[in-house]
Amino acid sequence: MSFKISDLIDLDKIPMKIIIFLGIVSGIFVLASDSFLRILKMTEFEEDYGKFFGPIFIASIAFIGLSVIYYIKDKLEYQFNRNKGNKIIIEELESLDPFEQSVIWEFAIQQKKSVKMPIDNSTVVGLINKEILKRVSNIGDGLYFPLTLTTLADRKLKETHLGLSKELTEEELSEIFSFRPDWATDYFYQQHCK
Repeated sequence: MSFKISDLIDLDKIPMKIIIFLGIVSGIFVLASDSFLRILKMTEFEEDYGKFFGPIFIASIAFIGLSVIYYIKDKLEYQFNRNKGNKIIIEELESLDPFEQSVIWEFAIQQKKSVKMPIDNSTVVGLINKEILKRVSNIGDGLYFPLTLTTLADRKLKETHLGLSKELTEEELSEIFSFRPDWATDYFYQQHCK
């Protein structure tokens, strides 16, 4: 069994405030003049422990530098992945099939920001997996849970994504209602026609 220093100290768990504190204190002893240390009455302390301040200062600066580099790297990766994810969602919006469009039409038909939908329906599950829909609450009515459009999907969704033109004719409206999912009409009937 091999022994590592990292087994004793996990550097990721040391608070950055402590590292910065050690860097500042050791930096004062390393960089301050003798007259300044005399004013602080720290000359004896510096004589006794001065050999430790240089390595502590260098280690603190290196740790802070690495932390800054990793922070920037993580931010850039997050932004890259977010942009990539956003691009994929926008592409998914542009290639919605009629069944997916009909699920999204429910928000306009019911004139609500969130609509109860069955989470066992393959089209609904597909839209959740594509990050176009998201669940609003964990409290549902059987398998029906309130869902809403994700922020990006809501912002980027256009009428053309839903196969709509600017001014709908009666024929287009009836076509929209003909594609309306069975679960939407069944659930609406159950809730309002009891």
